[in-house]
Amino acid sequence: MGERTRELLVLVVGDIAVFMISLWLTLFVRYLAFPSFDTLSAHFGPFLLLTSIWLLIFYMSGLYDKHTVFLKSLLFSRILNTQVVNILVAALIFIIVPFAIAPKTNLVIYLVISVALFTYWRMVLFNKVSPRTEHKAILIADGPEAIELVDEINHNDRYNYSFVRIIDEATAKKIPDFEEKLLALIEKEGISIIVANPNGEYIEKVLPKIFDLSYITFKLTFLDFYKVYEDTFDKIPLSALRYEWFIAHVSQSKSLTYDLAKRVIDVVGSLVLGLVFGLMLPFIYIAMRIEGDTGPLFISQERIGQQNKPVTVYKIRTMTENRSASATWTNEDSAEGNKITKVGNVLRKISVDEIPQVWTILKGEMSLIGPRNDIKGLGERLAADIPYYNVRNFVKPGVTGWAQTHQQYMGDNISPQSLEESKERLSYDLYYVKNRSLMLDIAVALRTLKTVLSRFGVKIKLPK
Repeated sequence: MGERTRELLVLVVGDIAVFMISLWLTLFVRYLAFPSFDTLSAHFGPFLLLTSIWLLIFYMSGLYDKHTVFLKSLLFSRILNTQVVNILVAALIFIIVPFAIAPKTNLVIYLVISVALFTYWRMVLFNKVSPRTEHKAILIADGPEAIELVDEINHNDRYNYSFVRIIDEATAKKIPDFEEKLLALIEKEGISIIVANPNGEYIEKVLPKIFDLSYITFKLTFLDFYKVYEDTFDKIPLSALRYEWFIAHVSQSKSLTYDLAKRVIDVVGSLVLGLVFGLMLPFIYIAMRIEGDTGPLFISQERIGQQNKPVTVYKIRTMTENRSASATWTNEDSAEGNKITKVGNVLRKISVDEIPQVWTILKGEMSLIGPRNDIKGLGERLAADIPYYNVRNFVKPGVTGWAQTHQQYMGDNISPQSLEESKERLSYDLYYVKNRSLMLDIAVALRTLKTVLSRFGVKIKLPK
């Protein structure tokens, strides 16, 4: 039995087990008691039929494709979407077929439980029980991002493949009969994965043959370099940014449901934060005066909002001066005498100085979660130096975002302090713009909580 067959067998058996466990848990939650034999028997037949249909839908949705196994970021969205389809199919079947049960509530409960269990099974447990073979891979790509990917994959045993060769454009162009020698290398080294930049001129001639090996004879798994990079690092490689990328991945509205839900969460969250902040404000004011700081409690800043429109935000002053239109980094400001106060340092660590921005959120000009907006002067400076930088302003800015929860900035700063850090932030921000959803917003919120608590020495482990 080949490895691919064993892998498929483990997936199918595991999926069936999850179907059955989900059914048992659904009945337990529905009736708040251990399901009796009669109850299980009444549901087993109909759900066995549904399981067969659901497995077929899983197959049609690509949940047994090798690409899905390697690209974990595809899993959750596919599982969620597929299970929604499965439930709709189940509801239709129960209407047509006269089963002796009426599972309207059961189907809703089942959807929640099965999505949670399938996600855990496919993303965590499968890696522990699946056949463990170290696949050999070739990377055909250029630049520092290619080196970064190879370094991550080859020095981390949580991946089940490693790169044995990396071929850049200059090398490929120098090799006569590149296609013939590449195919010979694949055969000689036992290569099972090709990761390539499909936009490279040197790869276009060999792509038809590689596609044949991948999709006709199934001897290879072909993966897009940009997708692998995004899946590995949770950010967009800036070298992928072309006109076609924006057309394919950037849209003004994700969905009416998402936009409405996000706005409701923003309003409710802002009101709660505003109430808590109001209780804290007198103590903050007293602490500033005890320090000897006689300056204003609040400052206003002109920042860059959605679609590059100006937005006025309010914060608690944490530095000795307010240079709201400054085009300088925090460390450059400090060198010029604009220092962070002692109270301001504490407020920054717990992000309390950001809470007055809830007023801007209530006005609809910002969101709780989104790309962090820049002070006008600094934003203009970065837009002039970094291509496509303003694309991050395509969506509403947020108090916290995907970049803030992933990057490690200098010292206690919560924003980039160099051009390179800003490029890194852009790659994370574009990941958010492309993939934004309620689940991603929840992930950002949990990571923000983890970051704040870690500043007090509290350690929380979140799943990747």
